[in-house]
Amino acid sequence: EELPHTQMIRFVIDPDNNVFPDLAEKLPGEGFWVKANRETLKKAVWRNSFTTAARTPVNAPKNLLEQVEIGLLRQSLETFGLARKAGLLTQGFAKVEEVLRDTPESVYVVASDAKENGREKLEKLASGPVLDIWTSSQLSAALGEDNAVHIVLTSGGLTDKLLIIAQKLKDIR
Repeated sequence: EELPHTQMIRFVIDPDNNVFPDLAEKLPGEGFWVKANRETLKKAVWRNSFTTAARTPVNAPKNLLEQVEIGLLRQSLETFGLARKAGLLTQGFAKVEEVLRDTPESVYVVASDAKENGREKLEKLASGPVLDIWTSSQLSAALGEDNAVHIVLTSGGLTDKLLIIAQKLKDIR
């Protein structure tokens, strides 16, 4: 199946013949692309598809799926910090509500453990994507703030990057 790179995860083989996820897609060497999907990755490890693709015996760690999930989570949380520094991120219920009223196509991020009443009100204002795959504590740690629950990102390269990472993370989970 041919897919755009935004829907796939790149893997490389390290000097010790171990499979390693290249989530930033910048490591040297021949890359092996696998669909960013939990079942597909499980099957690739189980069938030892990396050995077939590399045409040499390689070791795919049993926790490869976990490595990918943790790596994508880390990458997404780092992107929040960069978006904040770039001025693309606003947080706090009232401020998010104001941004969503002015630019409803913005990306609304709500903590997965947020209370329903505030969440529903802001979701109605959002015509753009709504992401709820991070907990409040994860978002708070990424932003260095207390109680980060409601966040909005306006359009920009980092927002696009976050949407790609978030989709991969949802497909892996």
